Amino acid sequence: MSKYLLALSALFLFGCIDEQASVKVQLEEVNITLNSTGELASSDTVSISPPMVKHTWQHKITYMIPEGTWVKQGQRILAFDAQQQMEKIRETQNKLATEKQKEASQALDSEEDMQKVKLSVAEAQMQLTKAREKAKQDGDYASQLDVKRLVIDLKIARKSLALKEYEQANKQELAEVEQEMTRSEIQRLQAELDEQQGAVASMTIMAPKDGIVVYLPDHEGNKPAEGDSVFFAQKLLELPNLSRMIVKTTIPEQEISRVFLGQEVEIKLDAIPDKTFTGKVATLGQIVRVKSREEPSMVYDAELSIDSPDIDVMRPGMAARLNIIEKKLEHVVALPESSIKTQDEQHFVEVKSLLGSKLAEVEVLGRQEGQVFVTGDVQAGDEVIL
Repeated sequence: MSKYLLALSALFLFGCIDEQASVKVQLEEVNITLNSTGELASSDTVSISPPMVKHTWQHKITYMIPEGTWVKQGQRILAFDAQQQMEKIRETQNKLATEKQKEASQALDSEEDMQKVKLSVAEAQMQLTKAREKAKQDGDYASQLDVKRLVIDLKIARKSLALKEYEQANKQELAEVEQEMTRSEIQRLQAELDEQQGAVASMTIMAPKDGIVVYLPDHEGNKPAEGDSVFFAQKLLELPNLSRMIVKTTIPEQEISRVFLGQEVEIKLDAIPDKTFTGKVATLGQIVRVKSREEPSMVYDAELSIDSPDIDVMRPGMAARLNIIEKKLEHVVALPESSIKTQDEQHFVEVKSLLGSKLAEVEVLGRQEGQVFVTGDVQAGDEVIL
């Protein structure tokens, strides 16, 4: 009777064990990763903004090459309304023509005045010569009174000559000053005209290099369009080098110790979900910052290189999902967190056996998303009780 009860008890015990939830051990290759998101960009990108034009703070877009166009260096990609600059050019050209005419008139007037002054000086010189000759005459043929009058005439003639010479020098100096002022004004207006013509030329922007056109949204997320008025410092277009694509991402402050330069990364693009690209951590920021106003967590900036970028499908701005590989584990067992038992800093799992179950010691190599990766006294095919 007792043997019969013992057999029934064993059967019941085994039945209870079989009903317990368990997982069959399989050896796997597992990557422990830090998951993040990022955005595609190019490490070799030229940004295009409106030109810097004196006294002009806003520009109206009159032409934009369609986004996604492949362009060659020197090809027109952007243009702005130059009407205001053209009006300034016409005003400056009119002023310049007036000053040049003034310069020509000054030259003629100066020459005419100089001729008059020269005649006056010559006449005064002649009167002085006559007065000197008369003053030399003696009393044999001239009275004493005449001699005195001639001496006075000589003094007057000398004074008159000195005055005419002074007037000549003064008029010549004044004419030279006026002409120099006119020439300076002509040079100023010519420089202003050259600057204005350069401003008009700068209103049409050519591609500085080969590339694909990417529109840049403003702070409200709106992309530029023909007819828009934009500020002179606003970035409107980019010409990225698609063969030098990178991923820009951020690393949470509490996770930065898990990331290092050269670390391998798996990259999936939302636009190409069925393909996985590989890359490496290329740069790590040295300064922690607030991620954004909407998400005020502290992060470090990072850039990831892409081993073999696909320039046919990759475009700046594409969203990327990232697995930054912290560890590569081979021949390990992946188990739920609930299956691990800890005692005196040692870890165990409960494994089914013929007599019920037994504890097997394991070493925890890593944890990720509710799973524990272990190795130790478990083999492929074992059933671990959860």
